[in-house]
Amino acid sequence: MTTKRTILVTGGGSGIGRACAERLARDGCSVMVADRDVEGGQATVAAIAATGGDARFTALDVTDEASVIAAVNAAVAAYGRIDGAINSAGIPQTAQPVHALGADDWHRVLTVNLTGMFYCLKHQIAAMLETGGGAIVAISSAAALKGLLNSADYCASKAGILGLVRGAAVDYAEQGIRVNALLPGGSDTPLAHRSSASNPALAGTLRVPMMRMSSPAEIAAAAVWLVSPDSSYVTGASISVDGGMTIA
Repeated sequence: MTTKRTILVTGGGSGIGRACAERLARDGCSVMVADRDVEGGQATVAAIAATGGDARFTALDVTDEASVIAAVNAAVAAYGRIDGAINSAGIPQTAQPVHALGADDWHRVLTVNLTGMFYCLKHQIAAMLETGGGAIVAISSAAALKGLLNSADYCASKAGILGLVRGAAVDYAEQGIRVNALLPGGSDTPLAHRSSASNPALAGTLRVPMMRMSSPAEIAAAAVWLVSPDSSYVTGASISVDGGMTIA
């Protein structure tokens, strides 16, 4: 067992998830990195170990509830408890306008981004109830608040996360479990680059007052704060870290 705080990070094999895992380890936490990308997740663990941090990897498919349960159980088995979770696993939009969206594509985006988030919150909260509380961050998107071209499926999935977070925050506030949403704008991640490649017209429709993408580390700094004791009076919040995109 460990006396360190233990944080589970989904989507920890790249991008924002990897940046969160690395930041948590630098701050002295034990980190369970969970991802469908085994190679990427193991690379994150290796990078943390190379700097003296404590991290382990478990495979995770957020669309499979049994896989989510197994990942939570792996964290508890390794470290004795889960004190926090940052859920960043997700996929980009199908890059089609609404009239051209196929039902299969719609369900795929909603299943990964929203139903997968529900599975993660459900079983992470269950584990936290056993040990007296914790904090969860759900990575949503600026797309939850701002319409994006050819992205209705993605916007809907990320907006749904905000309702899920608010409901969960109310359900468990008295039990010492905080649940918040973080809404990044464009971030320099593999996911964002895949999204831009599939939906090139989108870039020309966005205005970001700060005139740049974020680094994953900038998003991670906010996420790590939300799972730390420093944010002990914050729950049910939806916090934008987007360079001003949603106010432009």
